[in-house]
Amino acid sequence: MKFAIITDVHGNFDALQTVLEDIDNRGDIDKIYNLGDNIGIGHETNKVLDTIFDRDDMEIIAGNHDEAVMSLVNNTPYPEDLKDKFYEHHQWIESHMDEDYFDQLNLLPRRIETTICGKKFLFIHYEIENDKFETRIDEQPFSPIVNNEKESIKELFNDKEADFIAFGHNHQLHLYDDNETIYFNPGSVGLNNGANTVYGIVTVTENRCSVERVKLAYDNEEFLQGFKEKKVPAKQLIFDQFL
Repeated sequence: MKFAIITDVHGNFDALQTVLEDIDNRGDIDKIYNLGDNIGIGHETNKVLDTIFDRDDMEIIAGNHDEAVMSLVNNTPYPEDLKDKFYEHHQWIESHMDEDYFDQLNLLPRRIETTICGKKFLFIHYEIENDKFETRIDEQPFSPIVNNEKESIKELFNDKEADFIAFGHNHQLHLYDDNETIYFNPGSVGLNNGANTVYGIVTVTENRCSVERVKLAYDNEEFLQGFKEKKVPAKQLIFDQFL
């Protein structure tokens, strides 16, 4: 089986479209696992959601930005740790989002566990301790981001049992193999520091598991210009920290 991993689209339709066109042109990828944070930060919310929910070959989980925006939709407590940075921004995202997507976003799981060719795979946005999977987003179920060292990532997921753990969230490339588990984060589709986008391809057989990270150039000018044209809140913070 050969599948793709995408994560952290963050409302960047042009980057997403570039990745999906590359996947489709290959013609040999069986499935796409989408690891969350499809909305927030970027401003092309409805284009992104229309694209991902329209695909039959994509399985999607929730990220922390997805859940934070939906807390506003659902009128449930908003995460305190995001209030100073993203509250007004997420309100803007919520107010511009087509309500047709609300039910689908509310139904997204926080993890996908599956077995492929006898190997156990875990797809998750970032570490959530096993006893916190039902914890509301305002109570901060996602663990704090750790540094990029192999041992730190291994310790982060030490309560998980899997042969392969795919994750996102910190927008960094990780590819570690400790002989028991492969840890892979391809990096962010939508916020990859410049006019590039990235995703991963995993090929699994009974005898091996190989990982490829694909980096693609795309035209990000319209995406960047849209922040000014649409008067997106938190623009300066987003440009300083994410673009």
